Amino acid sequence: MPNSFSKLEENLEHPEFFKLGITIIYAIVIALSIDASKPIFIPFYSIPANFLNAIILFYGYFFIITGWIEYHFLTQKFDGINRAVLATFVIELGILFLFYYVITAGSEDGTDYLIPDVFLFVTPLLFLLLTLKDMYNASNHNNRNLLSYRNLSRNFLFISIIISLSYLAETYATGFQSFGAFAFYRDLIFAFLILTLIVIYRIVRWREINSTPAIS
Repeated sequence: MPNSFSKLEENLEHPEFFKLGITIIYAIVIALSIDASKPIFIPFYSIPANFLNAIILFYGYFFIITGWIEYHFLTQKFDGINRAVLATFVIELGILFLFYYVITAGSEDGTDYLIPDVFLFVTPLLFLLLTLKDMYNASNHNNRNLLSYRNLSRNFLFISIIISLSYLAETYATGFQSFGAFAFYRDLIFAFLILTLIVIYRIVRWREINSTPAIS
């Protein structure tokens, strides 16, 4: 038994084991999310009737797929960036859970209206976890570029909190309406806001990453 625990610790501290585990978990969660979102995207002509749900789902897929690509790109560009393996692994699991929450919210047919949760809680928590991950990387590696990534995530975390508070103020002012034409267009506007936020975040971040020389 002690040998098995020591082997587990060795595996957890091995970057290749960590990368393989994250890749497998990402693939499983994305596969499950595709099955959950089929009623919105299949057939294609059902998308206009579920436009708000489709935007939320696209937000979730864009976030997780671009995040997956960025993760592998960073591990190749910054050798040893994931030495704090266990802490980063826990953060990645949290990100995956929030992604699946977004997919569940976007796939609901109205029995449990979870889309407001994406604006109020999920998006700020996603940027909080991204900031924590960048803070771990910056603290474990004396690199100016990693500090700039951390500062960028902090700025977008602040913006996501402003969006969350704005949505809370708007729903409070309208008596916490969840259904009806006004509630639909309100949620549609905020769905476009968070989608725009994550797209700009990825573009700015990738521009910074691409301008950074590889470090081993």
